[in-house]
Amino acid sequence: MRQWLRRHVFANAGLKLIAFVLAVILYGHVFTSQENELVLDLPLALRGVPEGLTWSGDLDEEARVRFRGLGVDLLKLRARLERARVQVDVSEARPGHYQRPIVTDDVVLPPDLRVQPLEVVAPREIFLEFDRLLLERLPVVPRVTGRVAAGYTVHGRTVLEPDSVVVRGAAALLRGLEQVATETIDLTGASDVVTRRVGLALREGLRAVPPEVTVRVTIEEVVSRTFTELPVEVLRSRGVELRELEPRTGMVVVSGPASVVESLTAGELSASIDARGLPPGGTYTLMASVELRRAAAAGAVSIEPVKPEKFEVTLE
Repeated sequence: MRQWLRRHVFANAGLKLIAFVLAVILYGHVFTSQENELVLDLPLALRGVPEGLTWSGDLDEEARVRFRGLGVDLLKLRARLERARVQVDVSEARPGHYQRPIVTDDVVLPPDLRVQPLEVVAPREIFLEFDRLLLERLPVVPRVTGRVAAGYTVHGRTVLEPDSVVVRGAAALLRGLEQVATETIDLTGASDVVTRRVGLALREGLRAVPPEVTVRVTIEEVVSRTFTELPVEVLRSRGVELRELEPRTGMVVVSGPASVVESLTAGELSASIDARGLPPGGTYTLMASVELRRAAAAGAVSIEPVKPEKFEVTLE
């Protein structure tokens, strides 16, 4: 086998190499000096979008174009392909459906190349929807999920910076849109302040300025505090007097975010028994309730039932 290779393949190797090189040179000369055709993919874009309009639809990133020219010019085109493109003029577009063929006049080439675009192979047409372009400032709302660490709770208002953005897009997409939600923030296991820079959950075709907002969620430890010797008021009908109340004070346990619970005072808790509508001259066993006078704290804390559960009220 080796002898056969030496005799038929490697014999006169130098002459064979020279012949191969000459053949390549001859092919290159023939290709560059004669007219040929070449198919290339060029970037596809729109130009002349009318002011105040925006478009939607599927637009290919590239267009396939068939060229004809001398081989040397086709090689130059391939070497300078970044300067060639297909630009479709849509300056005559109006709101609504828009359809237009892609023609060779849309092909933009470097000015010193002598090649001719013969046809746009694909895509041959564009199908788009044009609509009025609107700008609206909309409030941003946070979107959070997940359970914080055991023994902790989310407290206070979630802070957004900025709390509104300018949304840009087609009128049909903005119609009925009253607010913009953030991307979901996961609070699972959190036990401290969470600050995140997040994007916005927008419909396809809409853009926001700025595209991101900072979200700050305050998370605090849940603590409990006992208030003892809390005076109890008896609410009565007109003309009815309180003869006896036993006991005269109660005890409550308040639980909630540490900053709220620790700042509460006994004076902000109002314990009362509703005896209105009860006739005088009797002794009644009633329960007491507690109200929190600080409105801002009312929704943040929980208050256990007053102890003792029953009070003896004598009216006269």
